[in-house]
Amino acid sequence: MNKDMMKPTIVLLVICLVAAAALAGTYQFTKPMIDEINARMAAEARMEVLAAADNFEQMDVALVDGVTEVYKATNGAGVVVTSASKGFGGAVTVMTGFDAEGKITGVKVTDASQETPGLGSKATLPAYTGQFAGATTVGFGEAATGDETRIDGVSGATYTSTAVFNAVDAAVAQFAELGGAF
Repeated sequence: MNKDMMKPTIVLLVICLVAAAALAGTYQFTKPMIDEINARMAAEARMEVLAAADNFEQMDVALVDGVTEVYKATNGAGVVVTSASKGFGGAVTVMTGFDAEGKITGVKVTDASQETPGLGSKATLPAYTGQFAGATTVGFGEAATGDETRIDGVSGATYTSTAVFNAVDAAVAQFAELGGAF
């Protein structure tokens, strides 16, 4: 390497190291605040899908495929299951509330950030997620059997609506695994 290139290379290296250190410092400073905000938003989402609950505690149970966590209401009102399924652009995360009898009390998509804006986001709206309310078992579109609540997909958002359905279906399976013992 010649002398003319050595000095700019060292300067560029120092700049990169300073920028990396500043970024790492910012991350360490903001991480606790971000974690606190995420925890508060998750608690609010749990209250939204199971409004009869007073508070929640996480359950230590075996999780079915696609389920990431299960919380039970401390007053026995039911449980909230968080699950995820692959959508068009990545994982779609969903919270599903169940009352003590196993009826779905609410469904909320908590993360669909990788989905196509405008199209995929239609499957996150209450017009779609509201179809699940009151169901104990679900079937997707024409494949639904007589005892299942038929859930219709969103035109133009097939991948996302299928991902939301699959995540709720995993939550239904998790509730069945619990056997109502919570």
